[in-house]
Amino acid sequence: MMIAVDLQPDQRPALWDNHIALYEEVFEPLTLAFAATAIDRLDVAAGDRVIDVAAGSGGAALMLAARGANVLAVDASARMVERICIRSAGRAAVGSCVKAQIMDGVALDVADATMDAALSVFGVVLFPDAVAGVREMTRVLAPRGRAALVTWTEPENYQLMSKLLAATRAVIPGFPPPPRPPAQLRFTDEAAFRALLVDGGLRDVTIEREMARLELPDARWLAERLAFAPGMAALIGALGDRRTDVMAVFVEQLEAAQGRGPVTLAAVAFVGSGRAPAKP
Repeated sequence: MMIAVDLQPDQRPALWDNHIALYEEVFEPLTLAFAATAIDRLDVAAGDRVIDVAAGSGGAALMLAARGANVLAVDASARMVERICIRSAGRAAVGSCVKAQIMDGVALDVADATMDAALSVFGVVLFPDAVAGVREMTRVLAPRGRAALVTWTEPENYQLMSKLLAATRAVIPGFPPPPRPPAQLRFTDEAAFRALLVDGGLRDVTIEREMARLELPDARWLAERLAFAPGMAALIGALGDRRTDVMAVFVEQLEAAQGRGPVTLAAVAFVGSGRAPAKP
């Protein structure tokens, strides 16, 4: 008998279909700042075979290709894979090095020990069974092949969300917290993230704390584009007829802190890396 899993919005690949453009415009620059550190840990050489699991719209895959890798970018969302193909086709210098396929991250259609490196940026950590996702990354790695994953930490220092929640509570003091924490915050504790990588079969695991900043044109521009992900869209939808009031306070508070020009918001993530066992 199959047990139904109550997935959150960000865990449902099909829900991302309506957010691809906004995500790339608003939020991908932040995730790619963390992806750059993760890619550094892979020590990619020209010609290396690298798999990017839950690759989203392909920004990190293109970064890998720019470093000379031959990249297999996989995602469970057909429209995300379509978007990777479109972006790759528009990058004559590196696009031919990126191949994109629809694939379940916990059942990769990839042979054992055929990849030199594996990457997942805020992807596998969203899986209902994240350990299974890491195990699949480890399985497809050649002996001693490197893997790197990125997850959020220190949610109190994720300024975009903290400022949105502050504006929400200023307008709706009794606004209820979510019934359970967002899935992407399951590994904010370093020990929990390390256990995920170790339980997934990686060895020589290293966890690093990284801070990056999201730079945006202005507060009003951001307020008009906050529904850049399914979870954010659900949160904003829950504001109901108070949404306009909350957005007005959000803009007012950001402008009071940073002025009416460019806005910078910090976030913190863990970059975890490790190696597949010496023998498959």
